[in-house]
Amino acid sequence: MDADAQNASAQSATRRYGAVTHVRFSSDELAGLKAIAQRENVTVSEVVRRLVRAETGHLPVASEALLPAVVDMTDQLRRVGLNFNQAVRAMKEGRVPYDEDLESALIAVGDLVRQFREELKAMTIGSRKAREAKP
Repeated sequence: MDADAQNASAQSATRRYGAVTHVRFSSDELAGLKAIAQRENVTVSEVVRRLVRAETGHLPVASEALLPAVVDMTDQLRRVGLNFNQAVRAMKEGRVPYDEDLESALIAVGDLVRQFREELKAMTIGSRKAREAKP
């Protein structure tokens, strides 16, 4: 890969992930990372991202087999969130009797739905290597 292509690839990754870092590994550690990457058919960077996500409590990236189900759940949660927003809006506009506790509960549940949806969306971001392998 020439320097321009590497630079474009790094810029694309920076846009997708927000930051780039450089890490030094021993030859044994790097060999282990490369073996995992080859076995999983992903880049070494993706292996490191997965390890960090697992260590920090984030959900893993969905496999190809699970991806359709995760995308479907994400869409279902989007619809649930819209329903919560409509309920709160109806209450604020006076179309239904106002109840402060109910409004607080609806907002809290809506926030949880949005948070879980964002976590599910993060699971659908596959590795560059997997995306490039698709026809």
